[in-house]
Amino acid sequence: MLFFSTAQNSMTEISFYFNVNNRESALCQLVGKALLQGHRMFILTGSEAATSVLDRLLWEIPPAGFLPHCQADAEFADQTPIIIDHRVELITPRSVLFNWTERVAPRFSEFDRLIEIVDSDEALKAAARSRWAAYKTQGFTPNATDMQELLNRGRTESTAQ
Repeated sequence: MLFFSTAQNSMTEISFYFNVNNRESALCQLVGKALLQGHRMFILTGSEAATSVLDRLLWEIPPAGFLPHCQADAEFADQTPIIIDHRVELITPRSVLFNWTERVAPRFSEFDRLIEIVDSDEALKAAARSRWAAYKTQGFTPNATDMQELLNRGRTESTAQ
């Protein structure tokens, strides 16, 4: 189960979800959960191609619907709860920033929450460790959720019942 806090802090809450089986699926699940809780979010990608891939993905997942989104310069961006874009200069503060890049997200401290999703790819894990260290250097205390541990704990609890 993915946890999404609604607590409001003056300092950005930074969360790393690591050991995810499918990074894209985890993103869609977290975005959907945040949307249900009324959050407005910005998904920062690393390239135009990555923006395009996530745009298509959010039209397909969940299968029975879609997650309302657009790019930052769309005419209706102000009314759309989810913005996906790779252009850093178009970042607009919202309650949640999903960092879909391999670098520290610029202006992340303008958001209530920053979410980083890391799968088992060694290069992505190494980049995530660097971002973790950079956030700590800036005075933030990231928290980590091991998705494999949660999954295994859920399996153990369901078999015990």
